Amino acid sequence: MDVSSKYFTLLRTPKPDVIRHIWRFLLDIHRVGKLRELISFILWEISHRLYVYQASNQYLQFTDYACLSITNEADNQTDSFTSPFLRENGLCFRAVAIDWKFCLQTTDGLWLGSRYSHRNALYCSDDQSQSASLVYEFSHPVTSLFINRQNVLFVCSSGVVFRSVDQGASFKPVLRLSSVISYFLFNNGMTELPDGSLMIGEYGSIWQGSNWQNLAFLYSSTDGGATWESSDFLIRQGVNKHIHLVKYSAQLNAVLLTDGDNKKQLWVNSPFADIKASSDQKTNWRLLTKYHHQTGGYTSMAETNRGVLFGSDYLGGTNFIVKTADAKQFQKLVIPDPYRRSPVMNMVTRQSFSGTEIWAASYSCLSENARSLIMCTKDNEKTWTRVLDFDGTKNEVRLVNLSQNQSDALFISVTEFRGDEDKHRHRVYRLEGLT
Repeated sequence: MDVSSKYFTLLRTPKPDVIRHIWRFLLDIHRVGKLRELISFILWEISHRLYVYQASNQYLQFTDYACLSITNEADNQTDSFTSPFLRENGLCFRAVAIDWKFCLQTTDGLWLGSRYSHRNALYCSDDQSQSASLVYEFSHPVTSLFINRQNVLFVCSSGVVFRSVDQGASFKPVLRLSSVISYFLFNNGMTELPDGSLMIGEYGSIWQGSNWQNLAFLYSSTDGGATWESSDFLIRQGVNKHIHLVKYSAQLNAVLLTDGDNKKQLWVNSPFADIKASSDQKTNWRLLTKYHHQTGGYTSMAETNRGVLFGSDYLGGTNFIVKTADAKQFQKLVIPDPYRRSPVMNMVTRQSFSGTEIWAASYSCLSENARSLIMCTKDNEKTWTRVLDFDGTKNEVRLVNLSQNQSDALFISVTEFRGDEDKHRHRVYRLEGLT
C-alpha cells in the first residue's frame, strides 16, 4: 500500500467527508505498519517546506547541462539521442535490436538476458546486442538474473532459483523461495563475497487478509550456489514484508542489507569471516539505522573507491541519495523537486576513460508532477547531471544491465505505457561513442 497516493487523494476529498476519510486512512496506516513512515514523511516534508535542507546545504546539486525529456510518442521511437552532457563526453544512446529486459555480461564478453518480447526465455548475444539466439526457455517469466566470477549463472523464475554452469545451456533448480511470486531484485538482491560465497534476499509483495505475507528470508551458499541455507533473522527482528538489497561492499569489506516494508532499516555484517545465514545471525548483523527518520530500506546501491552510495525508497515522500565511507557517518542529500517524490530504484557503476561514473534511475508513477529521472555523476558524487527526464505515469525508463566491475556498458529500456501490459511498447538503447 502506498501511503502518499492515499494521502493526496484524501486532500482532494470534499470537506464534509474529510474526517471520515482521515480516520479510515489512519486505520489503514496502522494496519499495514506504516505509522513510522508517515511520521518520517511529515517531518521531511516540513523540513523541505521550511527550507531547512536548503539552509544546511542538504540538496543534491545538479549541473547546468540541458536535460533531455520524453514528451511524446515520437521520443520513444528515435534510433539514437544525445545531449550536451553526452556530446561533450563523446557519447550517445543508440537503439539496439534486442529488447533486453535484464542483461548481464560473461567474463568472455557474451551478453545473456531475457527479453520483453519473450519473457520466459534466456537469450545470448555476441555482437553488441544487434542479434541474439535463444539459449533456454523456462515455464514462467524470468524475474531476475545474476552471474558470479566463475561464470555460474543464476536465473529466478516462478519463485525458484535455477543454476547453470554452462552459460545457460542447461539449468538445475537449487533454491525454492517461499512463494511463487518471490524473486531477488535485479542488480541489488543477490551478491558474491570474496571467497565465492553467495547471498540472496527474498523480495515480493503478497497481501493476505489483513496483513502482508512475510517473505523476508535471507539465503546463503558456501559451495557456489549448489546448495543454500535459509535464515529468518529479519522476521524475528520484526520485519514484516521482504528484503530490498543484499550487496557486498569491497570498500567496507562487509555485506550491506536493507529491509522493507514497515521498518525500512539498514544492516551491516562484518567482519567478513562472520557472514553466514545461520541461526545465530542476530549476533553477526549490526543495525545501522535504528529509527525510520534516519532513512533506510534502500532499494539501490553503488560503490566507488571513495565510498558507498544508496538510493532511498520513499514513494510519494522525500527521497535521498546517501553516501558513506565507513558505515558510521552518512551524508544524506535530498533529491530536488520535481524528482523528490521518486524513489531511486537502481544504480549502475560504469568505468569510462575519464574515471568512474554512477548512473541512477528514479521512478514514480503517482503523478505527472512527480517527474522521474535518469541521472549521472562523474565527479566523485559532488554533482549530478540530469540526462533523461520523463513522466512516470506515461513512460518508464530502466537501467537494464547488471553493474559489473571495470565495465563500460550501460543499457536503458524506454517503455511507453499503452493500456494492458502486453500492449506496452519497449525500446532498448546502449550508451556508445559518437560516430
